[in-house]
Amino acid sequence: MLKTWCQKWRDKLKPGTGCLACGCCCELFGGYLHASKADLERWRQLGRDDLLNLVNPYGWIWIDPQDGRRGMPCPFRQRLGSEEVRCAIHDIKPDICRTYPTLDHGRTCVRGIYIPRPPPRPE
Repeated sequence: MLKTWCQKWRDKLKPGTGCLACGCCCELFGGYLHASKADLERWRQLGRDDLLNLVNPYGWIWIDPQDGRRGMPCPFRQRLGSEEVRCAIHDIKPDICRTYPTLDHGRTCVRGIYIPRPPPRPE
């Protein structure tokens, strides 16, 4: 079903710039991400044990705390409708999410939308 949903977006693709908040990247890649050292430190300073509890010793994030398995989609994606997803932890989301899509992806998301470099994180 997910592939069909994301393919639907690709079929509707129109040239443009900027994230359309479709959630494809969160759903496709959400279970295969690493936390940076900066992420872990930021979450510790903020007392976000809920986030830290979803990180395994190797830095993989969104680990199921019940069975220790990785691969579940991001638990912080909130579907706002059939075609829009919001990040519930946007201000403190992992650096890997903030920088997606990278130059390695040609700054183009899974839907084929060009997304310019994000602004630097406020310190």
